[in-house]
Amino acid sequence: MKPTWIVVANAFQAQLYERAKPRDPLQPLESFVHPESRLKSAELNDDQPGSTMTQGGGHTAYSPAVEMKDKEQEKFARQIVDRLQQGVHGDRCGALMLFAAPAMLGTLRNLLDGPSAKLVQHSAAIDLTAFSGRELEARIAQQLER
Repeated sequence: MKPTWIVVANAFQAQLYERAKPRDPLQPLESFVHPESRLKSAELNDDQPGSTMTQGGGHTAYSPAVEMKDKEQEKFARQIVDRLQQGVHGDRCGALMLFAAPAMLGTLRNLLDGPSAKLVQHSAAIDLTAFSGRELEARIAQQLER
């Protein structure tokens, strides 16, 4: 039986765990940190907003369609998903569980390829990154009971 990989994430940090059997303790596999996610949008964007001419000859500024913070979150989610897909395609895990802050969970799920998405056994929009050890185990168990 292949182990289950469990991701606990928010926009700034993530931890990948492995569980060999359902009742086994979590074993840390890899940590991810994305410091850019903590920066303010103004600090991420070094350019001024774009502008365009109006019909009356004036200028108007416009904001980019996608905020820089959203781009940074997607970049970080892609890093996590790439690692998950390596595990799936390398036959190193048999199931995935995702516990992530709501926006991050949506991004992770959207980026997973077909084979990886099929292995998602459970997901919950909850940020558990502040927990570790027995407390994290207990909170995951609570989520699995729902």
